[in-house]
Amino acid sequence: MAYAQEVRIPHLPDDVDHRVRAYFETWHNAKRGDAVPHRKVLNGDVLAAWVDDISIYEYLPKKRDFIIRIDGPNIIAASGESYLGCSPRQIDLDYGTTTHATLLGVIDEGKPVFHLVGLELKVWEEWLRLMLPVQTVDKGGNFIRQVFVSHFFYRSA
Repeated sequence: MAYAQEVRIPHLPDDVDHRVRAYFETWHNAKRGDAVPHRKVLNGDVLAAWVDDISIYEYLPKKRDFIIRIDGPNIIAASGESYLGCSPRQIDLDYGTTTHATLLGVIDEGKPVFHLVGLELKVWEEWLRLMLPVQTVDKGGNFIRQVFVSHFFYRSA
């Protein structure tokens, strides 16, 4: 079993890679005031540069849980594990993290959360984790709340 250490940070570090900053700014620019961005705006064309970095966690309000609808290929490659179709509670069990509780906060507050995540698989690595709330609608027009969860390798300056 791997072990992860996560530390919540108030904003992206100043020395973050330009690609990560551009991803966050794309999400931020899709907002309308304080509203959570819609997936119609944040579509595959807009997110093409980061599509392999994005996992989509869909909120299930009746269960107060999530299901992982898309598990980003880059995080699967880095961790060697896919959680597609699982609850993030399984990630918490496997890595000793607070992913589920943090996701609930993102849904409840409608605000992004950033973490520095230390992870030891073969060697100790540090990652930035961004949790960005988004919304979409189903075929019946009902709102669905989701969170884009992305991990980017990070080396502080």
